[in-house]
Amino acid sequence: MNLKKIVRWVSPPILLDIYRRCRHISPGPGHHIWEGIYKHYRDVPIAGENLGGPSWVQITRAKTEAAFTDLRNCGTVPTRVTGDQSLLPLLASIVGKDSRRIRVLDFWGGMGIDYIHLISSVVACQSIDYYVIETEKMCKECSLLFAKDNRIHFCSSIPTDLSDIDIIHMVSVLQYIEDYAALIRTLCAYKAKCFLFVRLSVGDVPTYATAQKNVPGMTLAYWFINVNEIIEVMSANGYSLIFKSASEQEYDQNNFPQQYRMGRTCNLLFSRD
Repeated sequence: MNLKKIVRWVSPPILLDIYRRCRHISPGPGHHIWEGIYKHYRDVPIAGENLGGPSWVQITRAKTEAAFTDLRNCGTVPTRVTGDQSLLPLLASIVGKDSRRIRVLDFWGGMGIDYIHLISSVVACQSIDYYVIETEKMCKECSLLFAKDNRIHFCSSIPTDLSDIDIIHMVSVLQYIEDYAALIRTLCAYKAKCFLFVRLSVGDVPTYATAQKNVPGMTLAYWFINVNEIIEVMSANGYSLIFKSASEQEYDQNNFPQQYRMGRTCNLLFSRD
């Protein structure tokens, strides 16, 4: 499937790596990250430009280059790989323990910063094959950044000939996808061994859309999803939930009624039945 079709599920099209930075932007006193409760994603009044411009590509590259610097200078223990960032390397180390190889598909993985965390942490995997699905502009920049590394590959469309995937990895993605269930079904068709969602905005809340307000000059549509809905979609496609946890950061949602407050994003790991 071409990434342009996927982008139509997102309004507006964004780079998820940018969200990883924006989620830490303080909305300021008396303001909140999210405002409003809407029945559907399309009901959210969005505003401002998209986050896919050249300046964002440059910022993402700078962040990735900084991760490279950390990798070179970290010594024996990668001290910058902490919390949620350690989930993929830990999983890859376990899944690849016997075969000593690992193949990962990272949907909208920016310029591969989670790949850098992976190679700085795993020990026993002798063969790493890492695929990042991103926008065309991002892929072009990445090809220069990783020109000498044949373990990582960047694709502007979902590969149709990729098989034997061990892990599908998604960080802060589904909350920006209008038809998130369709995307899950598309990726489940790969029949990967494991499916890891990191910092996913799901919980014991009714599914609803809201407006994200903490990105300067923009208002973005955003889903909060009932966790059982994701579990049911994954189950229908042959996956069982085997691990769940909450992310460390807690968000202030006291402007919402109690039943709509999620508090923290979460991490979900599914295994193929």
